Amino acid sequence: MQPNELNLATDIVGHQRYLFLQIPRELHEPDLARRIDDLGKGMQNLYDIMGSPSKAALSNGCYQLLRGQPERSSARDIDHPEILEANLLIRLESSDSERLLRYETELRQVVEPLEITVDGLVGVQRPRSYTSHAMTQFAYAPAQGPGPAGRYPLGVVTPMNKTQDWWDLNWMHRESFFLPRYDSDENMVAKGHSLAAAPGISCITRRLMHAPDGYGQAVSYDFVGYFEFDEEHAPVFEEVMAALRDVGQNPEWKYVQEGPEWWGRRIQQASDMWS
Repeated sequence: MQPNELNLATDIVGHQRYLFLQIPRELHEPDLARRIDDLGKGMQNLYDIMGSPSKAALSNGCYQLLRGQPERSSARDIDHPEILEANLLIRLESSDSERLLRYETELRQVVEPLEITVDGLVGVQRPRSYTSHAMTQFAYAPAQGPGPAGRYPLGVVTPMNKTQDWWDLNWMHRESFFLPRYDSDENMVAKGHSLAAAPGISCITRRLMHAPDGYGQAVSYDFVGYFEFDEEHAPVFEEVMAALRDVGQNPEWKYVQEGPEWWGRRIQQASDMWS
């Protein structure tokens, strides 16, 4: 299903790739970390960057490395061990999709001879589809922006699909799930997505990636969420995810099938994998 068939935004405003690697802890390859870091030459390392990347940086490409935290990661509805068991994530973003494809191709040439697996998620960024002016003021105007790893050291990836029943709903019905629901006496009976997620607005940086070739495709997730925050607000993130998954509070989630929830810690260079 294409966005224009679903009354969703069709413009593409950016590209992202999530490259999950399983590197054996016992692997002692002296040049591996250097060769991975060399792939990022000419790109902006987001480790120390405050705010969103500039247009020039996005043109050349940006990257962020994260070391996996398996004790915090968890399996969900969709079995995807290549993500769940990954101990390194390279997150890429650019206004040029070919730049990211070249990076992935070169990365595979470096690591696959060492029997290191790479599993990639590819997606695009689109303008928001379910956002009125009032919702922008509520959910995005006060939102926490991107920041350096010293401020927001944790990153979480949440890939997911919407069920066919979701896509079969008309666009007004789908949009209604993002708002609270009330009974005939005007008592709130469900928070909806927006209020369930509200505690994280001011303390969790969030990004959303859409499937590049349309929704409901067997070869890709419909959406990939990416979140950054500090240790203090890790419980807030867990609270928000629990509220979103509670179909009593957020009926939208009965239409969601989740891939693994992958947690990582942002690192400056590949050698930090072994720190």
